[in-house]
Amino acid sequence: MIRDHIKNALLGTVASTALASALATSANADTAEFTLQGHHSASSGSEAGPILPRYGDIDPFYGDINPFWGDINPFYGDIGPFWGDIDPFWGDINPFYGDIDAFWGDIDAFYGDIDPFYGDIDAFWGDIGAFWGDIGPFWGDIDAFWGDIDPFDTEAYSTLTGDLNELFNRAETVFGPAIEGETGRSFQEGFLNDLTAEYGINMSDPASLASVTAQQRAAFFLAFHDGLMNFSGRDHVDHWMGAINWSPAMAREASTRFPVVVGIVDFSLPSRIDGLIGGGNGNDYLDFNHGAAVADLISARHDGEGLMGVAPSVRLRLENPFDETLSTNWDDVRSSVRRLSYHSAIINASLGMPGWTFHEGWSDVLSDWYIRHSAPHTLYVFAAGNDGITQDLDVDWSAVRNVENLLIVGSINPGGEISSFSNRPGDACFTVRGACHEGSRLMDRFLVAPGELILVPDGEGGYVRMSGTSFAAPLVTGAAALVKSEWLWLSPGRIADVILETATDLGAPGVDPVYGRGLLNVQAALSPIDQNALYALDWRGRRIPAGELGFLRGRIKDHGEVTVFEDIGDTFRDFSFTLEELGVGQDALSGSAQITAQSYSIDRAINASGTNFNDTQAITRRIQTRNGLTVTSFASQADMGQVLGDGDLPFQAGMEVSNSESGVTIRFGMGEGALALSDQSGFGLASDYRPDSGGVNPMLGYASGGVYAMAGFALSPDTRLSIVATSTRDEYEFTNPLTGERSAIFETLDAYSASAVSLDLSHAVNSRFGIQAAYTHLAEDQALLGGQGLGALAFDGGSRTDALTVGANVAISARSSVSVSATAGITGASEFGASALALPDSVSSTAFQISFQHNGVFTARDGIRASFIQPLHVENGSLEYSGLVVTDRDTGTLGLRTQQWSLGGERPLAAEVLYAIDLVQDRVELNAFGRTEAPGARFADGDTSWAGGFRLGVNF
Repeated sequence: MIRDHIKNALLGTVASTALASALATSANADTAEFTLQGHHSASSGSEAGPILPRYGDIDPFYGDINPFWGDINPFYGDIGPFWGDIDPFWGDINPFYGDIDAFWGDIDAFYGDIDPFYGDIDAFWGDIGAFWGDIGPFWGDIDAFWGDIDPFDTEAYSTLTGDLNELFNRAETVFGPAIEGETGRSFQEGFLNDLTAEYGINMSDPASLASVTAQQRAAFFLAFHDGLMNFSGRDHVDHWMGAINWSPAMAREASTRFPVVVGIVDFSLPSRIDGLIGGGNGNDYLDFNHGAAVADLISARHDGEGLMGVAPSVRLRLENPFDETLSTNWDDVRSSVRRLSYHSAIINASLGMPGWTFHEGWSDVLSDWYIRHSAPHTLYVFAAGNDGITQDLDVDWSAVRNVENLLIVGSINPGGEISSFSNRPGDACFTVRGACHEGSRLMDRFLVAPGELILVPDGEGGYVRMSGTSFAAPLVTGAAALVKSEWLWLSPGRIADVILETATDLGAPGVDPVYGRGLLNVQAALSPIDQNALYALDWRGRRIPAGELGFLRGRIKDHGEVTVFEDIGDTFRDFSFTLEELGVGQDALSGSAQITAQSYSIDRAINASGTNFNDTQAITRRIQTRNGLTVTSFASQADMGQVLGDGDLPFQAGMEVSNSESGVTIRFGMGEGALALSDQSGFGLASDYRPDSGGVNPMLGYASGGVYAMAGFALSPDTRLSIVATSTRDEYEFTNPLTGERSAIFETLDAYSASAVSLDLSHAVNSRFGIQAAYTHLAEDQALLGGQGLGALAFDGGSRTDALTVGANVAISARSSVSVSATAGITGASEFGASALALPDSVSSTAFQISFQHNGVFTARDGIRASFIQPLHVENGSLEYSGLVVTDRDTGTLGLRTQQWSLGGERPLAAEVLYAIDLVQDRVELNAFGRTEAPGARFADGDTSWAGGFRLGVNF
């Protein structure tokens, strides 16, 4: 069916133009009604003339332009620049094919079950994407070569035949099984033979290629593409989709609870279609597919068959002002609009007066008392017309006055330039009593959308590519319907504001006389206009700028959402953002996880922990020894995982005072307090105490990194009691220990600040077995188990955690030992100040680590440590978030909603192996490590699931 239209268009251009002129002259002479005509005056001042759909002049029904195949179209009038470099057209299509999984990934529900012969449809569609990604440029080379061949160069045409056969063979590889499954015939018999015959191409006769014109070549390749895609098992993908940033997922996500009604003033449909409501299809079908094309572009269902509309969930009402003579007048148009206006949120009018971008006749229509009564509820979308003119006469709008509910749509070509046939707004204005008010120029209400080579139904069960502003306007109408369906309370003027303000600027910067406000951008229209202007409303109704919202490292299990708002004129729109999307952003979170992984890797690769696997190795100096009292100072390199702020020591340092007679030990300093104060010898690495990587008393680990102090007392020869205090302040900066480069991780968050006190009781049961128990109280100033927030998500006032840790050390032999530690904690908070968050019940959490160490694995100077770890995990608990949301989507009424955000998530588990060997008696040392993590761990929710490396150190 497509090929029939293309062939007729190619062969009938001149005759159709002449016939159109003759019929137009005859019609104007014989009747007083306005009749579709082929040629007309381009005068902007005409007060009378035909009202016609924006079409072409391929035959008398197609009006005044020939955008598809005639000389007015730059692609086909001068075929070389377009098809010699095919990228402009295929550049718009390729984004869908190049990343087809993302495009189709969320739309499977629309398709249901695919016929068995397709097998794995996703794999098949992946083949299609790769095929078109390669074939676009390949065809460009073929076409350029084809166009340069001398008519008598038989050898070159033989080469061309080989290239075409390669093209067809590639297509058969991908589409052959589908074609055979649907038609029962081979690729050649079921598809290719008929196509080549239509264009006079005989693959057995290379000379036949010489008679194929540039226009026929272009038409052939489009028919080749569209014909193959009929066998894809999916709806057709067209270039306009990428150009306006639309995808089926956007249409699916739009609300369908309250379907938007769209009115169409156009020709009748050949039959009823899904979504059409009302008494019928308009008048009887006039064998003219214009109305069907407009309707499908707006709302064709995504059902795996045929085309996809921009807004498939809308309901359509259609009124046909044309009669069997294909004529109409302003009275009939007014009657059609009147019948539609009461029920329709949006009305699409792809018709108008020749020589005008916007004709004053619409003033008489929209000033009708009944239509004016409905005007506050209806948005009007007008096609700009196909004369290629720039309007220079103002439109007297005194009888209507309001322009906020008007949109005028021009056409661009697939290269993103204004179509040569598209009318333009110029400097004309909607005047009221002769005055042009701000925002009332035509260009202020004008935007563009793709209107060339658009695939539409032909009215006979097939498809045809057509051009005209008629096919640009429905794309805008569909986009407006998506906006309306998402925010039902928006008035027509506010919907128009969204469409215009989110258009992609084209041409001269800002609003201009050619492109108006720019190119329709559906994704932008469904997204916030200005991210910096978003705000949340807390339970008190106070505005909180969205830039002051954020959430970091919270252990949220169910990905809670926060509703934010943006002002649109005198109303608003709402948007839902996950915590990951707010404030600190995914990039920062990802960066934090990468830094966590990087710190761990550097720590393991650089620190020479030796076969004791201990980071507490330090340079010590005995300052004084007298009467059993010993004073010692010590220093060591900074912990690789410790974030150093301005003024912090770039190393760890401290002092110890011990009395051998009384058994009292006092230790204080700056650095990794959890490690420096621990009495469990089997856990000697700083990473053992970090909540994200280790399982040993993570509550103490949260408060490690700053000033610490400890007092230890010998209760008996085998029992000791230690009182510990430690603190930290994390400025969220990272200093690369290899380069010294300092970078901010989270610039908007306040520093993380925490302190902890702990009572630690240890007892040596015998020389091989020791046990330990500790109580830890952790105070986080503005955080909850390491998680922080901004603004309404802040943990003002902080949280308090009480934890019990038990552990044991077992010396299996002189060379082997096992260390075990387990922690259980309870976290609570009375309130979080002015935050919208609350902690209704206590949060319970756990962590554990088991480490096995063995020395003398292969030689007397090597050792291995293997650990099984559960970093800190929230077992149960939840946060409450209270804020204002839209409770009635019809009216936009706000109400308070409290959400429960469950804490926890998948249990993080990790396995780690460390190996060290002294190769040459303290001169050459090799350290190696490996770590793997279950999906729930992943270095603080990063992407890394394993890490490994080695260090070879040589001492001189």
